[in-house]
Amino acid sequence: MTLPAIDNLFDTAHCLNCTTPLTGPYCAQCGQKKAGRMGAATVRKEAWARFRWFEWDMVRNALRVLPQPGTVAREYVRGRRKDHPHPLTLLCLAIGCLLIVLGHTDYLRPAFPSEAAARMYALVAAYSKWSFSLGALAAFVSAWLLFRRRMGYNATELLALALYCQAVFIALQMANQLPLVLVPSPGLMQWHKAWSPWYMTALQALWFMLALRQFFVLDLRRDGLRLLLAGGLFAVLKWQATALYARAVVELVLWQMGM
Repeated sequence: MTLPAIDNLFDTAHCLNCTTPLTGPYCAQCGQKKAGRMGAATVRKEAWARFRWFEWDMVRNALRVLPQPGTVAREYVRGRRKDHPHPLTLLCLAIGCLLIVLGHTDYLRPAFPSEAAARMYALVAAYSKWSFSLGALAAFVSAWLLFRRRMGYNATELLALALYCQAVFIALQMANQLPLVLVPSPGLMQWHKAWSPWYMTALQALWFMLALRQFFVLDLRRDGLRLLLAGGLFAVLKWQATALYARAVVELVLWQMGM
């Protein structure tokens, strides 16, 4: 399957969601507004307009992102907006669900030897909320460095792919928490904290490579090596970004605590 470059895709009189001929700014068949090329302003407007999480169609389409993150991202940036959840909306929903699961398992809550330690933990938890975006950053940089010349996608469109990938990464993290929900155990918790960063990074790298293959419609025989390089680069960038972010949070908290 070969797709045309995206540059001239939106210069059409047909709906890019259902291919019905357009007679006005909205499609008479599916109701989608005539799609335009994605940019920063488009992301803000569509995120606000579609901030409705619990419609059944939205839930069903969100579940499709799990096995097909790259396909959904490709269809979304190429104009099929009505049939797919907005990447920012989906990511916010995924983060909210993960926070609920983590709160249930007390995964991030250590035992506090003192009141000062408890205060320090509260500050760390507050500053660590942005850490849920590090996977998206690593995915965006990897895709940009290795595939930015493919089919003319711009930075915002590659960011949409990265956000869909991050939503899937968070869903994988929730699935990874399921044993701790079903079988709460200090021993299992200790094992989980020691090993899950390793196998989850590998699993996310594999899913990221799947998303890249779907998004860019890659041929494994021709593009397999670059795809493996992208997966390895993603894993390294995510690992390093997490370490740097954690160090920055610790330093900021120590400064606020006057230490």
